[in-house]
Amino acid sequence: MTLTIPADDYGQIRVFATDADLPGDVIEKTPRGLEYLFEADLNPDFVDIVRIKDLGDMTLSAYIAEGYDMAPDLVDKASVNGITGHAILVLSRASGGIETTLTLADGLRHVTTYIPTAKIVAPEPLTSDAAAGTLNPKPTKPPKSNARMSGMVAMYALLAMFALVGLMIWVGG
Repeated sequence: MTLTIPADDYGQIRVFATDADLPGDVIEKTPRGLEYLFEADLNPDFVDIVRIKDLGDMTLSAYIAEGYDMAPDLVDKASVNGITGHAILVLSRASGGIETTLTLADGLRHVTTYIPTAKIVAPEPLTSDAAAGTLNPKPTKPPKSNARMSGMVAMYALLAMFALVGLMIWVGG
């Protein structure tokens, strides 16, 4: 059996099961072990191998719901809790954003795929007057800087002194 993980896959968890004893390479999630299971290059950081006996009183559906923050209604409890040997959880990010075809090893079966529903909430329109904002039809001039103001004062002072000196020369002459 083959299963394809699309390149744009996001947020999904694929659950596989086997009752066979898994080799040490698979339990340790080495590249060779994952190649044995799926004949694909997967990132081991996004593959989880769970031995059902190790969960104790916790069910696998509860483990997925709590461990992966999956809504409880998305967890297919009947089929997931029916797994008795090992469960292999493959997250979307295991393929690294590249379309990947998984070819399942003998004794490995696909149980279910959890697909979270997107929670998109439409924004409520803002009703206050401040939300309307203001638009100026014409651009406003930037305020004059302190350096510009100082230069203008100095220029007027020099013009006044020039006029005063010219008046004194004219009267004295």
